[in-house]
Amino acid sequence: MNQENNELLCKAYPELYGDYFAFACPDSWAPLLHHFSSKLLKHARAAGLALTVTDIKEKRNELRIYVDGTDAEADRIIEDAEQQSLHVPAEEHHQS
Repeated sequence: MNQENNELLCKAYPELYGDYFAFACPDSWAPLLHHFSSKLLKHARAAGLALTVTDIKEKRNELRIYVDGTDAEADRIIEDAEQQSLHVPAEEHHQS
């Protein structure tokens, strides 16, 4: 992911990503990650979860999200985002 999208996500969701996080995925997933991050953070706050996002990357043309401290609902939010990534056209998966 390019630096601009990386910074936008970190600034919008510092509770999840801190000041810097290395998103290892295509820029075409930035809108999906914004939506995912918003839902996950809203749930974490409501449920009192202390989440730690450890990795977000592309693997075999699919988004992979790794988070510590989840509950069943957070796991569902993560799974939904990973499944939604499959609907991004294949040619958009390759970073330039």
